[in-house]
Amino acid sequence: MNWRKGTEGEKQKDTGKNRIKRMVSLFFLLAVVLAALFIYRLYREDKRYVGRFEELEETEEQETGYDKKKLENGNPDWIGWFKIKDTDISYPVMQRQGDAEYYLHRDFDGAYSFYGTPFLDIRCTPESDNCIIYGHNINGGRMFGALHAYARKSYYRAHPEIQFRAGQEKREYEIVSVIQTDISSPVYSFVDTGNHEEYRENVRKILSGSLYRTEMAGQVEKNLEEESEDDFFRKYQILTLSTCRSWAGRDQRLLVVAARERETEQ
Repeated sequence: MNWRKGTEGEKQKDTGKNRIKRMVSLFFLLAVVLAALFIYRLYREDKRYVGRFEELEETEEQETGYDKKKLENGNPDWIGWFKIKDTDISYPVMQRQGDAEYYLHRDFDGAYSFYGTPFLDIRCTPESDNCIIYGHNINGGRMFGALHAYARKSYYRAHPEIQFRAGQEKREYEIVSVIQTDISSPVYSFVDTGNHEEYRENVRKILSGSLYRTEMAGQVEKNLEEESEDDFFRKYQILTLSTCRSWAGRDQRLLVVAARERETEQ
């Protein structure tokens, strides 16, 4: 009797172990399938995202000249285009009035997109003292993930300029500062200024926070020190590209800040 009871007990244990093994196997298989579907989805979106931006860029840079009306007919939220020469960074810039983060996870046409589309801070206009543009840090150097290369001074030296076409004006900005910071950075509070000292203080903060000194920073700093308050006030327009540093913390950010000297008196 004891032998038979022992045998039945062992069979029950084996059955329980097999059940656990099957459950683990099914869980592992489900995880593999879900991961494969996620990767496939990203692959499809990546192809769609690249193709659509290439199509838009071709329209934006067509030989017949700048066709803002054609792009606006596609989406009136489109306000400009920025690019960095000799890189893959070339994107439309969007802004939806009344919805600050509308394009955080939407493509140019308004459909859901993990990548989103670069967008201008809702407080800004293309004429603001500081135009802040947001974009996702996507693995593999896509979207604003490519900006993290600016942590190396050698990369800045090879790519010191940013082009931004706003309306029919093609603007050239030179990088003045590369800042590793967080969401509390005073740069985010700098949009438009109404007095001389506030403007000068905002410019000082941008210069002092950089990972390294740039050629344009030297020029701006010299003007800041030598020119009167009236002459320096709004002398430069700032363009700030902002993205996440997710590996450093949820609230960590990278700012690539560029400046251009305004062509007319403000």
